[in-house]
Amino acid sequence: MNSETQETDKTLEHYGVKSDCSFEILRRCAETFQPDSASVSRHWHDPIIRHLVKSGDSLIDLGCGDGELMAQVSYNCKCWVQGIESDEQLVNRCVERGLPVCHADLADILDLLPDRNYTWAVLEDTLQTLHRPLDVLEKMLRVAERSIVSFPNFAHWSVRYTFSLGGRMPVTKSLPNTWYNTPNIHLCSITDFMDWVHKSSVIILEAWVLRDGHVERFDPASNHNITAEQALFVIQRPLSSQQQECR
Repeated sequence: MNSETQETDKTLEHYGVKSDCSFEILRRCAETFQPDSASVSRHWHDPIIRHLVKSGDSLIDLGCGDGELMAQVSYNCKCWVQGIESDEQLVNRCVERGLPVCHADLADILDLLPDRNYTWAVLEDTLQTLHRPLDVLEKMLRVAERSIVSFPNFAHWSVRYTFSLGGRMPVTKSLPNTWYNTPNIHLCSITDFMDWVHKSSVIILEAWVLRDGHVERFDPASNHNITAEQALFVIQRPLSSQQQECR
């Protein structure tokens, strides 16, 4: 660690910030970045979800959009699906495609569902847009045996670099909106999500990240909080003794 890095760490500590990075690391990431290799697919999660879902499973898609994921798992996995969407135009698109969808607020509809009513609950690239993200996370863990959550990583090196040195809210391939038209209201990093997981005693079953346009397994010991554009976690609540006896 050079003297400049040590001085930066001391400054951050003064403001109560524990750093997992340095300007030198950000500079190296920027220098080695190859734009052509980082084409981000909006639906990179879908093949992973199709692999996880088995025939006969049930899936509730929270914030299902136009129903693309539901259509895929319903057709390819022979899975029973249900969508929840608050955008009326997207609800109409689901109806046009013959998909079951409910036009409602996520937190409100989850309150009405019984425990472990579905095999899977999916929150795909929606967490950061919610007014009460933790409320929805807790409820989806209750209504499904396993939950899938994906989100953009707001601690990616390009976001840090753009904001810290450019002085403007970042606009990247993963975060294409400007500050005044972005749907993102609760910004979350991979480390933030991991903090919640540990604090809430949630179990991570599997996890993947999108790094430089490539999907790879998430490694807690790696620097994915700096290098990954997006992340996907498969999580669940520990089973109670009664639930274990019923299995």
